[in-house]
Amino acid sequence: LLGASLWLCGCQQDRPLRPVPEAALTYLSFSESSPYFKRVQNYEFRMEEGKANAFFWLANEEEPYVVPVDQEWMNTLTGFIRQYGLMGWDGFSGSASGLLDGTRFDMNFSFADGKAVHASGYGKFPDGYREAASAIDAHFMQLLPKEMHGW
Repeated sequence: LLGASLWLCGCQQDRPLRPVPEAALTYLSFSESSPYFKRVQNYEFRMEEGKANAFFWLANEEEPYVVPVDQEWMNTLTGFIRQYGLMGWDGFSGSASGLLDGTRFDMNFSFADGKAVHASGYGKFPDGYREAASAIDAHFMQLLPKEMHGW
């Protein structure tokens, strides 16, 4: 009966919901690679010494492209963590066996209170991955000049 009750109320989940900390987001790194070439290989947000910056690792470039970000931009990024339930992704490590040309992702983020999340996968993704990845991608890409968006 308990199992049926949980199923009916929609309470069953692979991972329990974890609340987003009240502490400030201090770091977020997101990378996605696939056989389809992307100009931007990795995004990173860092809060260091009171300064907030977004870093872009571009294909064929040694140093990251850095863009200062404001509080509104950071609040939106933190909002994605809440909206897409990214706290529940902690510890996700999926891999599709036998996959040769799949997509690989890696996401890490942490808060000023020390709470952190790490998730990665190759050909397997946590629930809501595509929507969350698209939102994060668009949020970072709006910071780049249009001519840097793609090849």
